[in-house]
Amino acid sequence: MLRSENRLLLTTDHAVSAVELAAGIGGEVQHYLSVRMLGGPVVVLPGAPGRWLILTSSADEASQVNLIRLRARGALTHRLGTLVPLPPSRIDRGGVGWLGDVPAEKPFLPPFSAVVAALRAVTETAGLR
Repeated sequence: MLRSENRLLLTTDHAVSAVELAAGIGGEVQHYLSVRMLGGPVVVLPGAPGRWLILTSSADEASQVNLIRLRARGALTHRLGTLVPLPPSRIDRGGVGWLGDVPAEKPFLPPFSAVVAALRAVTETAGLR
């Protein structure tokens, strides 16, 4: 992690990645994961429209097909070397926060593939393939 001025930045690496989604669909994905005991930490980015970062295990080995599927659904994948803000950072649009309780020191991270599957499941019911 890097700290600079009023920011705490997580460097994605071989252990952690992040999937950035619109808050509405992010809520559906997080619910899908949680009922399957796969929910993990979520960073809430400020601004409108709201965006969430679902922290996951590494996406370094993700297939190009899965990355394209995420992108087609409006999701961004932050992989090896990307900096993502963590609470209590302040960015241009305001303060960054956690969804729910502050996670444990070493929180469970859902597998990246589970987040891809959850996003596909909740969007396919809406007619997206």
